[in-house]
Amino acid sequence: MTPQPASPPEQTSVAVIGAGIVGVNCALTLAKEGFRVTLIDRDEPGEGCSFGNAGILAAWSFVPLFGPDTLRSVPRYLADPLGPLTIRWTRLPYILPWLLRMLPKASASHIRHSADALHHLTMNCAGDYARLAADAGAPELVKQQPVLQVYDEEKDYRKSETDFAWRAEYGVRYDSLDHNRLRDLEPALGDRFRWGHAFHGGGITTNPGRLVKVLAESFTRHGGTFHKGDVRELKRNANGAHAFTIETSAGETSADRLVIAAGAFSHRLAAQVGDNIPLGTERGYHAVIAEPGVKLNHAVGWKARAFYASPMEMGIRLAGTVELAGLEAPPDYRRADIIARHARTLLPGVSGDIASRWMGFRPTLPDSLPVIGPSPHTPGVYYAFGHQHVGLTCGPATGRVIARLLKGEPSNVDLEPFSASRF
Repeated sequence: MTPQPASPPEQTSVAVIGAGIVGVNCALTLAKEGFRVTLIDRDEPGEGCSFGNAGILAAWSFVPLFGPDTLRSVPRYLADPLGPLTIRWTRLPYILPWLLRMLPKASASHIRHSADALHHLTMNCAGDYARLAADAGAPELVKQQPVLQVYDEEKDYRKSETDFAWRAEYGVRYDSLDHNRLRDLEPALGDRFRWGHAFHGGGITTNPGRLVKVLAESFTRHGGTFHKGDVRELKRNANGAHAFTIETSAGETSADRLVIAAGAFSHRLAAQVGDNIPLGTERGYHAVIAEPGVKLNHAVGWKARAFYASPMEMGIRLAGTVELAGLEAPPDYRRADIIARHARTLLPGVSGDIASRWMGFRPTLPDSLPVIGPSPHTPGVYYAFGHQHVGLTCGPATGRVIARLLKGEPSNVDLEPFSASRF
């Protein structure tokens, strides 16, 4: 991609819309580069999807979840009321066009194509966050340590062995764990979990929402400004000092450049500047057990049930699964209760009640890749959204890409697979 001529950062104002982990990473990186940055969100930083995830810094997670194996498993998942996938059937007419666009991408060739592109954004994420958190004065928020994935059936373990062998081609490091090694690492695990993997090179954050807030505070210390308001309209100015006016519920602000990083709501803003991007959403849930009565040393994922149990500042957070229901339907917190029910199998000694439940929107495009880069129709607009399950993981690398583009420098990542014009 040929870089566009750019004014010096100190002479360029940028509005970043979206104060989740991706938007805050973009804003912080731009502020450090000397741009005059305003971060805009209707909520305080870290209050949306970034608040409630499992906290996994998943360097190995560059393979789309929706592939041939998942497609073959969908009928079984939907038939299981306790399964990892559910569809809100009343919303099916609204989400069906998006689902139909996903089907052609459930192929082995697309899986490889996506991995080739996405691994550039996931690798080294834990080290990136360790540095960011330390610079922000909160090093305790990031732990660079193995993350475990466990299995209660040998066939699932064997299938994952094959999967991870080819991920190793991209530099992923992992250990295969037998029953005894699992017990050594996590004595609280249920005895039925006799196989596992330990992923290296990643880690966890012990409080995703606080991590976003700490990085947003670092952003303001670097000269950035936070504007709290719901974006109502984006206007491109034909004349005047700034190229764009952003009308919000708290008043207007202006900028020379726009970065749209508003997660699952980004397509609505993209439409205002002429880009039709087929963004959908996968709902994720979590339950927190504040006083679990057991010690968890690592984040542990149960592959068959598609959730993680993560040790965090507020207790053990149980997060994952997928509900397809769009943006408008109310949460169904029975999904969080199902995860908690499975957690008592994963960790039989868990004794506490659920202290809180939560639902968030994972922004997902039909090919499971984000949109990163310039708008094909409106000069001065840049996109950074649609990271599906790996927004936290990809945040720092995405911020660096956006900063290079706004400086007029060539990207250090091939952006063709992430282009908004691919749809």
